[in-house]
Amino acid sequence: MNREILRADVRLRRISFAVLALAAVAAFILMFAFQRWLVRTTGTMPTAQLVVQLRTWIGSALVACGVCVLLLAGYSARLARRVVEQGRWPLAGARVLQDTPIRRDADAAKIARKMNLLAIVLMLVAAGLAGASWHLFGV
Repeated sequence: MNREILRADVRLRRISFAVLALAAVAAFILMFAFQRWLVRTTGTMPTAQLVVQLRTWIGSALVACGVCVLLLAGYSARLARRVVEQGRWPLAGARVLQDTPIRRDADAAKIARKMNLLAIVLMLVAAGLAGASWHLFGV
């Protein structure tokens, strides 16, 4: 049995690790800054005003998350369409983080169906985030 394998791209792996590490550091810094802001603000701002401001911030964060999730849903659907067109997974010319067996025809179509299902689930999550932000904004 001769299986084709797409070899991992070491450079892509390094870049991915660096981006994830930077994102983790940025998240830590944002959490620390938010905590400091919250401690400073709770003593000076009336509670009702603080609640309104926090609802606005959280609602804005939910909108931003919803947009990101919607973009991922679109990417997943687009990728699934390309997999069906090429009849291959991973796509020709793709770079991968780890050694990946190349799947063709029926096996690739199964992966495309899973990606389409993922796109639907992500769209539902984005709708839920939009509803939650709508509620927080009090519209």
